[in-house]
Amino acid sequence: MKGSYHLGLEPEHLAGNGGLGRVVLLPGDRSRAALIAERFDVTERVLSPRGHDSHLGVLRSADGLRAVDVLALSSGMGPASMEIVAHELMEAGARRIVRVGSSGALAPGIEPGSVIIATGAVRDEATSDRWMPREVPALAHPQAVAAFCVGARDAGLDALCFAGVVHSKDSLYGREFGVGPLKAENERAMQVLRDCGVLASEMEASVLFVLAAAASAGRAVSLAAGAEEVPVQGACVLAVYGDEPEICSLAVERAITVTCAGVLAWL
Repeated sequence: MKGSYHLGLEPEHLAGNGGLGRVVLLPGDRSRAALIAERFDVTERVLSPRGHDSHLGVLRSADGLRAVDVLALSSGMGPASMEIVAHELMEAGARRIVRVGSSGALAPGIEPGSVIIATGAVRDEATSDRWMPREVPALAHPQAVAAFCVGARDAGLDALCFAGVVHSKDSLYGREFGVGPLKAENERAMQVLRDCGVLASEMEASVLFVLAAAASAGRAVSLAAGAEEVPVQGACVLAVYGDEPEICSLAVERAITVTCAGVLAWL
């Protein structure tokens, strides 16, 4: 299927940034997409029949010297929904996509309210297997990771931010929370991830990274290449949730702040 069937977006909606295309900010939650869009000078809203409404606008630096064309919309929950949304965005011309999500911490020392910049993701889901063999790693683009690390410093939140590998799963209650008859097996799997130094667990990053790699295949470029020559880049910034709603809301605000600062450093 060609085109943006589920999103209602056309290539002209993704145009901007001097031909590089709009930077897409992709939370899982529709309300978070609207919250992110409050940081934009919003110029247009595109409605989706599936509820993935897009907010198009411009993100400006505090001093007004930098401006980036941006778009925020929801990916929905889980790897399969991410595949549909990310693929259709890339089909419409998106080349810079950052997931702005939530996660549960795995590594000691990462407290609720923190922010994680994913460098890669454990592929503990089946959707990305339909695109690449499991031996191919799911990696964020290094230029994107560098930009969001700069964004964390620029936002004054680097002491609360961590960069590293996260866990992407296709089962929340069974795999992460150990509900059901495979409780012991799932708990062992999550402990192995902790023992391997995986920072946090979420559900969509690995699919985004694999799809971005697939869209960029055969177009390797050197570090000296200009931004317009670099293929699709995927990134992920995660709010670390806890049991208290107030801390979860604070984590989301911090993740959005880091993301916006990182976008301004990205282009």
